[in-house]
Amino acid sequence: MEKYNSIDEVLNFAIEQEQSEVDFYNELADKMSLPKVEQLFRDIAIEKQNHILKLEAIRISGNFDHNSYDQIKELKTDHYIADVDYSNEDPNFHDALIMAMEKEKATFMFYWDIAERVTSPDLQDLFYMLALHEAKQKVKMEIQFDRDSKELLEED
Repeated sequence: MEKYNSIDEVLNFAIEQEQSEVDFYNELADKMSLPKVEQLFRDIAIEKQNHILKLEAIRISGNFDHNSYDQIKELKTDHYIADVDYSNEDPNFHDALIMAMEKEKATFMFYWDIAERVTSPDLQDLFYMLALHEAKQKVKMEIQFDRDSKELLEED
């Protein structure tokens, strides 16, 4: 259970999480036999890289109210870790999409909770935008999941 000592630590944690997700999605893409699911994961990895750039830009600029720290110092990261079994070395598209959707949900909640707590308009805008991107990514996966499940049922 981690607590933060500054907004910079929160931003660094978010950057590390996004990089972890870039790696996660690229690894999942490498394991997919369905080209459309592989491409979905590669596209999401690229979106995650863009999140990193946005987080780094605001961290480097320091263009935010540093007093926002008081509102998030009690935020605990263990609430935002997806409860997903990563032991499957060769997940099928179904399992991979479920893992990814759980990850997106946890990251959405993390960003949304930060946005709700900070007082800095710049940080609030950033974290709401990131939360909405996470929600959009989850919906993309849900749509792909539904389409692929329907196609498999039709094949049987």
